[in-house]
Amino acid sequence: MATSFIFNRTNLSGIPCIESKSISANTTSVTFNFDPSPAVSPRFSGLIAVRISEAAEASADALPVYFNVPSIAGTTIALTEAGGTAVTGADLAASSIYLVFYDRFNGILQLV
Repeated sequence: MATSFIFNRTNLSGIPCIESKSISANTTSVTFNFDPSPAVSPRFSGLIAVRISEAAEASADALPVYFNVPSIAGTTIALTEAGGTAVTGADLAASSIYLVFYDRFNGILQLV
């Protein structure tokens, strides 16, 4: 008896690395902005190494974090923890590298 497994391939060419270029904050969120990357296209799904170049201001420590990566979503994506809890500005430090997983099928960006 044959069994059919459905699976998705992720990170076929290694783990891409992107670096934040700017940060913007308002009264409801903190957004880290990235340049478009050919390594993470709209069809990409998998792990991404993210270098954070700047820190959120102290006034934004409790605000949820969004990533603006034009090449994967065309819009901002909320960054969450494993349980779905929002990552806040205080959770990300400047000059640090984080590993995130982008699930394009569900539109989820999750801190690993």
